[in-house]
Amino acid sequence: MPSNKNKKGSTLVEVLVSFAILTTTGVMLMGYLYPNKVTQKVWVDDYGNYLSKLNLYLNEDLQKDTMIVHTDSLGVLWETLINAQTVGDETCYKATSIRNKTDTTRTLYKCEYRRMK
Repeated sequence: MPSNKNKKGSTLVEVLVSFAILTTTGVMLMGYLYPNKVTQKVWVDDYGNYLSKLNLYLNEDLQKDTMIVHTDSLGVLWETLINAQTVGDETCYKATSIRNKTDTTRTLYKCEYRRMK
């Protein structure tokens, strides 16, 4: 009976497993290096929402029709437009972040109630 020690090469199962590992790694790498438009839109909306929250809740002296300019880590220009509207004892602020003067994110609102003296 011949021995298996002298056989060289790889089996079909080994080749298929290595191909599956390389394919999976390649797909993950392509998704990371080349994000699609949906992934980019989600990032823009999330970061714009974050900027709007920061500007609404951390700035105490918000005024009517204010524009706050911010540059992110990639060098992209963001503008957050804040509009204020006062009716009686209620002041409502509306913040919208815009990226490169084209990509607009959702608008966030903040209302404050003050007693009139």
